Amino acid sequence: MNVHKPRYEGKRWTLVFGAYTGMEQVAIQKLNAMVQKHLPYVVKCIPASAYVSANESHVVLLGTPASNPWVGKLIRDGQIKLANHPQAYALAGMEAPWAPGMRLMVIAGQSEAGLLHGVAHFGTHLASPTITVERPTVGKLRNAFDSIKDFAIQEQPLIGNRGLWTWGYVVYDYRRYLDNMARLKLNMLTLWNDYPPVNIKEIIAYAHARGIKIILGFPWGWGQEHDLTKAEDRRKIKELVFREYETNYAHLDMDGIYFQTLTEHTQTEAGGKSLAAIVCEMVNEIGPELLAKYPGLNLQFGLHATSIRERYTDLAGLDPRITIVWEDVGALPFSYSPETVYAIAPEGMRTFEETLEYSLKLASFRKNSEFAMVPKGWACIDWPDEFEHHEQFLLGECDPQFIADRLMARQPHWDRVNALWLRNYPLAVRFYREILKCNPTSITVTGLVEDGLFEERIQSSVALFAETIWNPERDPGDILELALSPAYTRS
Repeated sequence: MNVHKPRYEGKRWTLVFGAYTGMEQVAIQKLNAMVQKHLPYVVKCIPASAYVSANESHVVLLGTPASNPWVGKLIRDGQIKLANHPQAYALAGMEAPWAPGMRLMVIAGQSEAGLLHGVAHFGTHLASPTITVERPTVGKLRNAFDSIKDFAIQEQPLIGNRGLWTWGYVVYDYRRYLDNMARLKLNMLTLWNDYPPVNIKEIIAYAHARGIKIILGFPWGWGQEHDLTKAEDRRKIKELVFREYETNYAHLDMDGIYFQTLTEHTQTEAGGKSLAAIVCEMVNEIGPELLAKYPGLNLQFGLHATSIRERYTDLAGLDPRITIVWEDVGALPFSYSPETVYAIAPEGMRTFEETLEYSLKLASFRKNSEFAMVPKGWACIDWPDEFEHHEQFLLGECDPQFIADRLMARQPHWDRVNALWLRNYPLAVRFYREILKCNPTSITVTGLVEDGLFEERIQSSVALFAETIWNPERDPGDILELALSPAYTRS
């Protein structure tokens, strides 16, 4: 066997992983890219079963307690602490307990999803200018990585479902879009289309490999001419819903359905009844029957508060298995512009304080139910000049130069939005803290980020959103520091 003299003398790093399957496979690939960027040699990458704890290399250890026995040993020995939460992760840098003088870095997840989140956080940690003794210049990559200081980080989210909401046809590269979601530890994407894309199965599979749930949207009367006070019109909607679901969605490995009906306006009554009572009756005529035929289906009811207002209690009788996803509740964080006063909102919903007060009512009036919402204030479709309904199409397979050019045209909008969020994000932190105090059974937050070229660049305001909803109980300064990490801004 040929013996080659190594170009780089001294101890090297080895990446030791658990299982090269599923989400963990993606986690290993992402981690390998992060580590390789900081080292001037080809990084050795081996499964845990092939690793011998000899004094021959520094180690980056990755896995779950179930997949990697070395991770399990560190937890049992109290060397690292890992919360009992399905999305929890722990990061650590230390001297290897079994090899004095050797460095050890650990990324441990309670589950595959937690592991992916841990890798994402590890990327922001590596990008921090404060973790190394010297800056990683090209000529000193190895020295900088070897000198990373000891650290211990344990995290778990306070909001379970964190994601984005968008019309699907303005996702121009679904792979990069989903990869950027995973980098921000987001785990739910709601895609609304007139027709499911040709490649929707590929999109769902790619998302699931990154721990991201896919919720597909279609209308239950939205955009159609119906009178919900008439039983005949409600029957037509019900027939349409079942036909649409069974034809286009039932066979897919999706994670839920998001639907809208006729509430995106400011009219609060029809036929002498509140619109809240009318839509509650209609959805209760359709939803339970759909759930009986398809048990466990995640049904999300997108509801615009502009047509509900103080009659929200008329929704108390909605089937508890159906989640109300609130939109247009007022000013920040629901307004299209992230400002504390939103003049075009209905009276009583125009200021941040009014919006918060009303939102707390919405979060608490349905006992033992989930609270869900679509915050806004980033980017949306140019409705007057560019929006068009579409036939079946191929989602997210656009030319890279088209994407780059479109971002260049949209960046001035992002610059204004980013500046406003930098000023007002502490109010969003306060908003989510107050919602958590209502103690709903779970929380879903999917921010409207559409046609903003998110696949091309993670804007600072979107990173702020993601870091805020991961854990709004953190100090706002810490949230800001993470959101402005070069790991995001250099995307």
